[in-house]
Amino acid sequence: RQTHQNSTRLVSLVSSLLNVAEIEEGKYLYRPTPAHIEIVVQSAIDSFREKIKTKKIEFKFIKPKKELPKVAMDAEKMNIAVQNLLDNSIKYTLPHGKVMISLKQKNGEVEFSIQDTGIGIPKDQQGKVFIKFFREARAKKIETEGSGLGLVIVKNIIEAHGGKIWFESKKDSGTTFYFRLPVFVASS
Repeated sequence: RQTHQNSTRLVSLVSSLLNVAEIEEGKYLYRPTPAHIEIVVQSAIDSFREKIKTKKIEFKFIKPKKELPKVAMDAEKMNIAVQNLLDNSIKYTLPHGKVMISLKQKNGEVEFSIQDTGIGIPKDQQGKVFIKFFREARAKKIETEGSGLGLVIVKNIIEAHGGKIWFESKKDSGTTFYFRLPVFVASS
């Protein structure tokens, strides 16, 4: 069992390192096509249902009543980004906490946000969040596994799609990560 866990961890680390290498070489996005981000987000949520249930997290997914416009994206890479953000929210939210994902259209962009009631990120650590191999000290205590590459990969995926990512956080009061992607406009 221990050997299996160690090899799984190693495979995950190697995969993350390869992703970062591809990002740095500008070879990361393969097939951006017009698609609905709700489908990617729902798929990521579905893959974490068991974890959400086990941790007894109150979870919500808020979508606008009207269908969102499509964005040009590499669905596989966008799924990696959303899964990373969702995984972090679940990991750093204590049992019986809350996680909420929301999608909306704003000024020609689609905005994704994920808000949690987790441990938060202290102000003095916030500037390092998107730096390779950085892991906040309290986060390391709660979740000993982790490479410090997840958010680097997420940021690069979002930016490669022409989007932007940011967050708001307060120590012991949770974190909200946001990203915006431009709406797909068909060229005539």
